[in-house]
Amino acid sequence: MNLLLSNDDGFDSQGIRVLAEKLSKKHKVFIVAPDSNRSAVSHHITMFKENTLVKLADNLYTCTGYPVDCVFTGIESSLFGVKIDAVISGINRGANMGTDIIYSGTCAVARQAVLSGVPSVAFSLQSADKEDNWEDNFNFEPLADFAVNNLEKLLSLARTTPPRAFVNVNALSRQKYEEAVITSKLCIRQYNDKVIAVHDKDDKYHTEFIMGHNQTPLIEDTDYGICSSGRIAVSVVYADPVCPEIVDDMEFSL
Repeated sequence: MNLLLSNDDGFDSQGIRVLAEKLSKKHKVFIVAPDSNRSAVSHHITMFKENTLVKLADNLYTCTGYPVDCVFTGIESSLFGVKIDAVISGINRGANMGTDIIYSGTCAVARQAVLSGVPSVAFSLQSADKEDNWEDNFNFEPLADFAVNNLEKLLSLARTTPPRAFVNVNALSRQKYEEAVITSKLCIRQYNDKVIAVHDKDDKYHTEFIMGHNQTPLIEDTDYGICSSGRIAVSVVYADPVCPEIVDDMEFSL
């Protein structure tokens, strides 16, 4: 298959390098990735200015834009001159479970892919020691092996017709995994983040983002619960907005 890889950690991140190396043994790999870290930018897309692409090697480009810009360019432009069969995002340094998906640039890559009619999977890895550690103790190899060995199965879960959906895969950093589990239950996270406004001078202020400690209920059959037990969590996530059932006999005043 012709696979387009991207992420939000940037082109030089270990996760995408490991994944590309392993996938390239069985598939043709094309990469468009941000030129630096773009974590937590969600589905940001550049509309009113140009992005710059830099060719670093055959089929490898950096982009000054955002993760969605990268996948949109790889699919919709003539950059590579081939039809992209699937989009793979990651492997992200840090989990993207439950509420994380709203903010995740990694998941936005996969979301944009199915919106563009291409099946996709997002892969994310959580540190083995503590959840808010993004610097150390990441072993990307086992999850990359899982991706290679199960790619066709995972892609078969994606939906490119409404309601469109991408596949989201999360795991703790491990030497090996005993089981992968599909779940339809996503965790609810409370981040406890804060923003403070600091007065500089006159009428000018600047803001500082203070990251809080995540609070996530440990419910066994959620993506978070599955990962916490050392297994791989696989979820199918809607890309199209879906409304819950509502009371249909409500009358409004006009």
